[in-house]
Amino acid sequence: MESEERNFDPKASCAAAYVQRMRRYRERDGVSQTEVGAACTVSPKTISAIENLRRLPTLDVSAKLDRLYEVEYFEEQYWHVIREAGWSLTFQNYSEQEAQADSVRVYDPLNVPGLFQNEHYARHVLRAGQRPDTLDQAVAARMGRQDILHREEPPFITALIREAVLREPVGGPEAMREQLAYLLKMAQEPRNTVQIIPSGAPVYVPSGFTILGFAEGNDVAFVEGAEGLGQVVARPTDVHRLAVRFDMIGGEALPVGESEMLIKSIREAL
Repeated sequence: MESEERNFDPKASCAAAYVQRMRRYRERDGVSQTEVGAACTVSPKTISAIENLRRLPTLDVSAKLDRLYEVEYFEEQYWHVIREAGWSLTFQNYSEQEAQADSVRVYDPLNVPGLFQNEHYARHVLRAGQRPDTLDQAVAARMGRQDILHREEPPFITALIREAVLREPVGGPEAMREQLAYLLKMAQEPRNTVQIIPSGAPVYVPSGFTILGFAEGNDVAFVEGAEGLGQVVARPTDVHRLAVRFDMIGGEALPVGESEMLIKSIREAL
């Protein structure tokens, strides 16, 4: 059964116009979300999420929608959607590489890493300076990146998180308890490793960064920056320096078992 549709004013945003056209063509041709998903090589759940603005479309899905409906609309509109969502071209290029990565190593000194955020936490983290309509798109973009966790072969993910991040009650104590429960769930997935850097550990790296590993091709990194001003790092010597720094930070982190115990104790104390 297909999920109940949320209604959007197509004049409200580029994303709303995109999904309104997407629904209209699907209904015109009498095809299901399952059939559209098959044509776009994604799940029906993903099509439903895009149509209800819980995920932003990808460039690949947009190109395949154009072919499916024999139009020249979705791929062009996609670029308007991501610009409206506040994605720089740099971050868009990075996100496309992230979707193909075989491994992800992420250090975040400020927040739970985006790949392990639940929707409520992400909404609070992204709220500052956002209009309600653009906030929905920013959250959809953040949640959409998590589709890599549900690939047939998900990437191996190692996350290093400062203890202070877990103690900051983003959205209030109950919301933070839910986020920590979700983080514990993610930590128990066989391809995921979550380690906590305890308070007082000598780690003084002010910016978060992520290193993407590929079975074929060179690794790529992304260094976080405020207001979408992060940068992709592709030069092998620079990526190697970040990888060495990641290993040094990891050396100060608690082992996996102790990290999970700390997350549980912080959650119970909220």
